[in-house]
Amino acid sequence: MNRIIAVLALGLSVSANAKTVDIAALQSCTTIQNALKRLVCFDDAMAGNQNAGNQSAGNQSAVTNSQQQVVANPTQVTAPVTTSVPAQSAEQKFGLENKVKEKLADIDNLTIEVVKLKESARGVRTFTLANGHVWKQLGSDSFFAKVGDNVTIKRASFNSYLMNKTGSNRSIRVKRLQ
Repeated sequence: MNRIIAVLALGLSVSANAKTVDIAALQSCTTIQNALKRLVCFDDAMAGNQNAGNQSAGNQSAVTNSQQQVVANPTQVTAPVTTSVPAQSAEQKFGLENKVKEKLADIDNLTIEVVKLKESARGVRTFTLANGHVWKQLGSDSFFAKVGDNVTIKRASFNSYLMNKTGSNRSIRVKRLQ
């Protein structure tokens, strides 16, 4: 019984504090083409101001003043950061999609020769390929590629990559270091 009374009291208190929104004012705001003026109109409509749907001179001057303040204060204006990336082939960019901000040409796999192989004390191998890529084995699964072997690196799910030796069915998950 106490729960029912508590729920009813809560429902009444919420409905007593609810605001009414002028739907006509919101609909009139949708016809405004300028994004900043439209935003000011929606803000006014939700605040319950009477001039929400009107484009009066007061609203336009307020918008103009706020724009002038942003431009007048140069410490708040930041230039877009641009980084120059040297022109590289799609093969050179393979595996770096998540480290570079620009859209790269999609390659599904890369077949190339292993020129250097390093193995850590825990059995994790680092492969240097003929094109200069350096790939590191993730995990400690056995993988029997040697220097001079051709390997294929395939794009897998969730931005991961699989490496397998040409002519073998065994593959390992790898991550590009360079």
